[in-house]
Amino acid sequence: MKRPFPFHSNLVWPPPVLVCLFIVIYSVAWVSFWLIGLSVPAAYRSTIEMPEGCRAVIIGFAAASYAALRLWRFHPASNRGYSEWLKLSPWTADRPLPAGPVHLVWQDAAVLGVLTAIGVCRHFNPMLPVTTLIAIYALLTVATFMFVYLIGFTCLLAFTRQWGPCLVLGFLWPTLMLPGVAPVPPSPPILPAIGIVAAIICVIWYGHQQSLKAFPWEFIKVSSRSLAQAEIRIKGLGNPSGAGTQYNLGWPYLMLSPKVRPPAISQRTNFALGALAGWWSYCIIKASPADATDPTSGFILFFAILAALARLGVYAIGLAAPFNIPGRIVTGRILVPGFDKVFVTPLAVVVTAIIGGIIINHSGDRFAVTASIVIAVLFWVLFGGGPTLRCWALTGQFRIRPPASVNANKQIIRQV
Repeated sequence: MKRPFPFHSNLVWPPPVLVCLFIVIYSVAWVSFWLIGLSVPAAYRSTIEMPEGCRAVIIGFAAASYAALRLWRFHPASNRGYSEWLKLSPWTADRPLPAGPVHLVWQDAAVLGVLTAIGVCRHFNPMLPVTTLIAIYALLTVATFMFVYLIGFTCLLAFTRQWGPCLVLGFLWPTLMLPGVAPVPPSPPILPAIGIVAAIICVIWYGHQQSLKAFPWEFIKVSSRSLAQAEIRIKGLGNPSGAGTQYNLGWPYLMLSPKVRPPAISQRTNFALGALAGWWSYCIIKASPADATDPTSGFILFFAILAALARLGVYAIGLAAPFNIPGRIVTGRILVPGFDKVFVTPLAVVVTAIIGGIIINHSGDRFAVTASIVIAVLFWVLFGGGPTLRCWALTGQFRIRPPASVNANKQIIRQV
């Protein structure tokens, strides 16, 4: 009988190596505290047990490790060899993953139940009933497991380029920090938090199905170098030993070589990034103990200056104006529009932060909303302001500065 959605697989049990490692760590910690307890006079010790904090840390770390293992072991995006093998197989998205299910199965509940029993075993606190102690450790293991599991799945959705579900999750995750939703004792609002977590699970499952339908994933490898530092590589030239070695042509051919430009950020993406930044800022401000206007406005200005400098560095590193400041004064061309346009957006970001800080300081009770709007506008200006990298590289009036390092102009390739 075909089961399109199986909830049983013997492959999801923790491997024996990790089980033995957990037993060793827990046993060493328990024996260590037992020996420490023996050194205390009997009149001053009521019991020889591991402290609750240490026990909770070990149990929580085990639950988090198991959640990370579930994703790393069974999701194709986290295992390159598994993904490459899956490309060559006749597998399709309507079939279960051959290595094992990445979704939750009943064995997950069994593993968390064992961890809960280990946390409660030989640890009956006289101040707490047994049922309360079981509930505490069950909540600890389940919450830790689900948090790591859902966060890891969200990162995998971003890695597989499922931007729609990632955008929705970007708005759902910070909602858990809001005062009306966050489970803060002594009276935690359980229902709103459960509703948000249920929505996160539904979005993650939908994104996971869409990512499997888009398999195999062909990702474009974007270089992390700056604007004019993509290198020309010639395979096998002058290589007597093999054909796989690559050689750098050196400067200035490196700077003049054709480069793969990243696509410009669309208006829709820019709006989404700004809205996400504003919503995250609003949730963080509302979750903070007190709303202080002065530190927030100063932080926004500091962030704007750093962001403006970072953008300017991405655009102008290794480049210079056609002539320096004395040359501008002598020729009377104080402004060079073809080059000075690169400063417009960074200056606009700083000016927006200053004006936004003034508005925030006079916003009163609407401080959180105003600050989030200012941060969203900053992101819109930062990523939406021109020129784009492609336009700057093709039409910018700049000169290329030689590197200052020794022998930088020396070509690596020699004549054969």
